[in-house]
Amino acid sequence: MFEDFSWTVHRAKESPRKTTVAVVFIAAFVAFTLFVFGPVLALLAAAILFIALNAYFLPVTYTFSDSGIVVDKRLFKANYQWKQFRRWFRTTGGIVLSPFSRRTYLDNFRGVHLLLPEDPGAIVAYLERRFAPPPPDDRLKLDEAPEEDSSQRSRGKGQNSRP
Repeated sequence: MFEDFSWTVHRAKESPRKTTVAVVFIAAFVAFTLFVFGPVLALLAAAILFIALNAYFLPVTYTFSDSGIVVDKRLFKANYQWKQFRRWFRTTGGIVLSPFSRRTYLDNFRGVHLLLPEDPGAIVAYLERRFAPPPPDDRLKLDEAPEEDSSQRSRGKGQNSRP
């Protein structure tokens, strides 16, 4: 039905100025930690910062397939099924896939944020096809009553009414 689609985003390469500022800040923090607390805590601080910022410094690969989405952050890999998402919306730096059918403050906490490349046209088109409303059908909805023929309604009224 849907073909597999994949893209990779590497924020550190996309914005070298921000990367330089981040590396200088991290190096200053680790140097401060080394000077004040010693080498063990400095090494621990560097490891924690690397794990926390891995999505920025390492490439992230997103793969859409028929069964769901795979987010590969090199250190961590997550699989999500399409059936858990009800809608999507654009943000400043990407797209959020939300498990809620309507907008709620929990979207950013329960949803999955996907980073977009410079040209997100193919990704947006894929999501528009994937989340397109189903075609209307003639099945009876839960809150609708079946339509009766007008001749049956008039006969029914006549049988139950008194002269």
